[in-house]
Amino acid sequence: MKLVHKYINNQPIVWFHKKKEKSNQFCLYCGTHVGFSSEEASNKEHLIGRQFVPSGAFQEGKGFNLIFRACEVCNSRKAEIERHISSVTLLNGIPNQENSEYVDRAIIKASKDFHPLKQGVLVKDASDKQKFNFNFGSMKISFESISPPQLSQEYIKALSFYHIQGFFSLLTSSNPEVVSGTKLLPEKNFWFHGAYTHGDWGNAELMEIAKRIEILRCNANISTADGNFKVLMCHSIKDPSYWFWALEWNKNLRVVGGIYSPKKCPPIFDDLPIQQWKPLGEGSDGAKHRIREEIPLDKNDDILFSYKVYQEK
Repeated sequence: MKLVHKYINNQPIVWFHKKKEKSNQFCLYCGTHVGFSSEEASNKEHLIGRQFVPSGAFQEGKGFNLIFRACEVCNSRKAEIERHISSVTLLNGIPNQENSEYVDRAIIKASKDFHPLKQGVLVKDASDKQKFNFNFGSMKISFESISPPQLSQEYIKALSFYHIQGFFSLLTSSNPEVVSGTKLLPEKNFWFHGAYTHGDWGNAELMEIAKRIEILRCNANISTADGNFKVLMCHSIKDPSYWFWALEWNKNLRVVGGIYSPKKCPPIFDDLPIQQWKPLGEGSDGAKHRIREEIPLDKNDDILFSYKVYQEK
């Protein structure tokens, strides 16, 4: 992290300045020019939203974050997505929290935010109920299943892209205050592989991915906001354009993916263990469903965010 522009240990990295000529010159999300002489509406953006993690987790502004200038359109859209993912991950992550104050705040938040996929339904009331029917010869068996509020997969992918765009620019831009010193991540090079809830962090696929990272060079391994936000960024030594990334949100959800050639799967995701699914029957929505047993992760086997950052000599 020593080579990062304006890096200060255990403090937010600030690229934003009220004078546009002293801020980053491009919105890190869409690439719109927001710097000197730009007429594009823009404002201050926190890469990790202060309300995305439990209230107070940033300890009055201390701890890592990236603060920069973003166009208002991207800033507004990202805030909407963050609100949904924050409410659901905090609520579903209550069993993983040891701080009772965080639990109370998670419940309060879920009691105020509406679920974007269920009009007029608060997150706390957004559990999914489904009735399943089985036929065994002449017998018919039915049962009901209740699952906690579910995240929008579209929102997961979108927020992952926003976060990784920010970290990519952070690690590769020599000086974002000048046009030539800025690097941006195009969507065509972004690869989303999958998301895993806390109770399934020990599944064979994610465990194998965590082991394969060893061959890559770790550029950043950050834990901030009292451990409620983590990011891992690694790249190939042989091919610097090939990256692996991992995110952890609110001790509840891990998301992994890569940066690679357009429409090509990053090599680290080739030939992964096949997940074992079982048919669950036809649901009340008329669709056929399947189920896979989640595999929890033993803390002693958790290596995904254990890799050390490479230090240039």
